[in-house]
Formats: sequence, C-alpha cells, structure tokens
Amino acid sequence: MDSDALYRAMLKVCAWTGPAMTALFLVGAVPLANFFIPPYSAAHTPAEVAHMYVDNLTGIRLGCVAMCFASALFLPFGLSIAAVVRQTDPAGVLLSWIQVASVAVATIVILFIPIFWGIGTYRAGTVSPEITQTWNDAGWFGVLFAVPPFSLWCVAIAVAIMRQGGVLPRWLGYLNLWMAILFMPAMMMIFFKHGPFAQNGILTFWMPVAVFFGWIITMSWAAARQANQPTPPPHRQTLNSTHATTPAPSTT
Repeated sequence: MDSDALYRAMLKVCAWTGPAMTALFLVGAVPLANFFIPPYSAAHTPAEVAHMYVDNLTGIRLGCVAMCFASALFLPFGLSIAAVVRQTDPAGVLLSWIQVASVAVATIVILFIPIFWGIGTYRAGTVSPEITQTWNDAGWFGVLFAVPPFSLWCVAIAVAIMRQGGVLPRWLGYLNLWMAILFMPAMMMIFFKHGPFAQNGILTFWMPVAVFFGWIITMSWAAARQANQPTPPPHRQTLNSTHATTPAPSTT
C-alpha cells in the first residue's frame, strides 16, 4: 500500500470514529447511567439527586467508563475533519490551527463530563447530598454550558469550506455556521431551573444535543467521502508550512 492509499485509509478510519463515539457515549449516558432519557432536572433537590445516584451506582459508574472511552474517540474524529479541511484549503494555516486547538479543548471538555459524574458516584450515600449534587451539576455544565470551543470549531470549518470553492460542498459550510448558532442556547441553563431553557428543556438540552450528534454523523460522512477522492494528502505539507522554501546555504 503506497503512502497516499495508507493516508486515505487512516483518514477514513478516523472519520468513522465519530459515529462510534456517538454510539458509545449514548450507551453510557442512556441505558447505563440513565442520565439523558429523561435528563436530570435542575429543580431536583440534593436528596433526590443523591437518591438517584445511590439507586444506580453501578450503572452510572459503567456509563462513566463508557463515556471516558467515547471521549478518546472524539480526538481522531475531530482531527480527521481538520485534516480534510486542511487538505482542501492549503492556504488556511490559521484556520487549521484553530480547528486543531478547538478539537483538543472539546475533547477535554467531553472527558471531564464522565469524570465529574464518576466523582459524584465515588462517595454517594456517605457524603452530604449537596456534594453529590454539585458533582452532578458539574457534569451537566460540561454537557451543555461549555459551548464556545465547539462553536468556534464550526465557524473555522465553515470559513475554510467557503474559501476552498467546491471541493467540499458549500452546504456543509452553511451547516457548520448553523451548528455554531444552534449550540448557543444550551448556555442559557445557567439562568434557569425550569422551562425550555432549563437543564432539561427543549431549547437547552434536546435541540443542542440532537444537532450535536447529528453534526458528528454528517461530518464523519463528509470526511470519509473526501478520503475516497484523489486529492493529494496533506502529509507532504505541515500545518505551518508556507509556499516559499528556504534556499540551501551556499557552500562557496
């Protein structure tokens, strides 16, 4: 297998870690931890939250393990998107770095969600219910409030797609702009404990979470599809390379 074929194969594998991450994270959050359906309400009292943790300690702990592994899969998925956009927009060095940095921050955010929930289980039932509720809230803030790195990433993708002119479909650029906007209502959770902007509200939880996982599937498809194209891979040019080359020193 030549280097170009190997690159395309690796890109395709990394791209499809997005759906794998989605499936693994949702398995951990839904059937194991019972966090998402229905989502925990911010109006629950500390005693109610502690009771929910104690009643499902093993499930939540297994779910947190699954979500930790899922967060690791988010990194190759995100870097596959950055690689594809870099490949199709060779001049967009700064946009590439913004994407890579955003992927790194977003991966850390996703990793800390199960860490916070896992800490909540560690001494649940033996510590004050307020402590368990605080760690539960911290996990939910990771799910919903930590929006800016994800929105910035989407904007960088959108600008790069608009610049490169036709290699990736322009609708994908507009989709990323809309994603950057549709993630934003989740941050309203900090102001409300009831209603559509609460932690379990339709505009704060259901819409952003649905569009986020839908966006992952769509971008995975786009990256895997691009891996099948004969475009030269970016491994011949580093992210900080320029079109100019440094002349060799004179030996005379």
